Amino acid sequence: MDAEDNLRRPPPKRPYAPVDQVLKVPAQALEATLSLLQRAGDRESGLFWYGARDAAGNGIVRHVAAPRQTMSWGNFHIAPEALAEIVHRLPQGCKPLAQVHSHPGMRVEHSNYDDRMMSSRRSLSLVFPSYGASRGVFPEGIGVHEWQIDYWHLLGDTEARRRVVVTDGSATMEDLRWL
Repeated sequence: MDAEDNLRRPPPKRPYAPVDQVLKVPAQALEATLSLLQRAGDRESGLFWYGARDAAGNGIVRHVAAPRQTMSWGNFHIAPEALAEIVHRLPQGCKPLAQVHSHPGMRVEHSNYDDRMMSSRRSLSLVFPSYGASRGVFPEGIGVHEWQIDYWHLLGDTEARRRVVVTDGSATMEDLRWL
């Protein structure tokens, strides 16, 4: 991490334009996500949501995966080989839907480092405050970011609630961080 990582990002050149796509997250996937983030203790940790995406771009999370990574109080790093290991283990037909990570405090805006660490611009980015400590009704207080117009836009609570919804259903979980 270098000094510029601590600087706030510049504002977007153009405002976010709402989209019609919805990402459905089974309550079981959300519970697995919180558990994985909290297991890292007082360290940032990253994980991924994978699942099916329809022709309109809507997705449903079916698999939550935490690859091998280095974690510290203020950032995490996933090597390309560790990401490839997860991708090769995925159930057939799974696509990346979101990259998820935690922050130490209440700030859920991306840092410059977060922008660089995103593995796909087709996925959403979710930032959970306080190392994944559960607060409020999801997704309020969670940083939901979407790549648009050359920028990772932080969605407001209203737009985040329209974009990411909790549903019934199941999801599998995989934690390779401790191997």
